[in-house]
Amino acid sequence: MNWHKPIKFKIGDVDWEMPLSTLLLLIFLTLILMAGGAWLGFRFGSGQL
Repeated sequence: MNWHKPIKFKIGDVDWEMPLSTLLLLIFLTLILMAGGAWLGFRFGSGQL
């Protein structure tokens, strides 16, 4: 698999292009931060924090 292959996509009117490895890294970090925020929110809401 070519990790440096440029991936093109469009968000709104803006065209984006970035390497596959960078795109996967951003998606992975986003999912980790979302899971951490949900865990902290649950702990805070249940009064355990």
